[in-house]
Amino acid sequence: MSRRVIKYFYKCGYIFPVITFIINIFAYKYLPESIPLQRDAFGNINYAVSKLEFIFFIPVLQLFSYIAIKYPQAKGKRKISHGIYDIAAGVILLLFDIFLLYVFIRK
Repeated sequence: MSRRVIKYFYKCGYIFPVITFIINIFAYKYLPESIPLQRDAFGNINYAVSKLEFIFFIPVLQLFSYIAIKYPQAKGKRKISHGIYDIAAGVILLLFDIFLLYVFIRK
């Protein structure tokens, strides 16, 4: 990846939650009404959310990770080189969201 792309994503790291939210909006009508998020050792569902809550879950998680990485830098406490952690966190959560959508829509 070129330095220009890395610097762009470093400055505009909020793009990943926006992209994830747009993908979730398009997938909304294909999701089941109740989405299980946690299962016990026997396969029983412990925690399920509605599909409206689900479309906000990963974008909010991405936004928190973006803030958690950016805030210490703004205070001058820690220097992270070229925003690689910010980009990696956004990409990993975006891929995780696509994987979850694939699993839940495939059912």
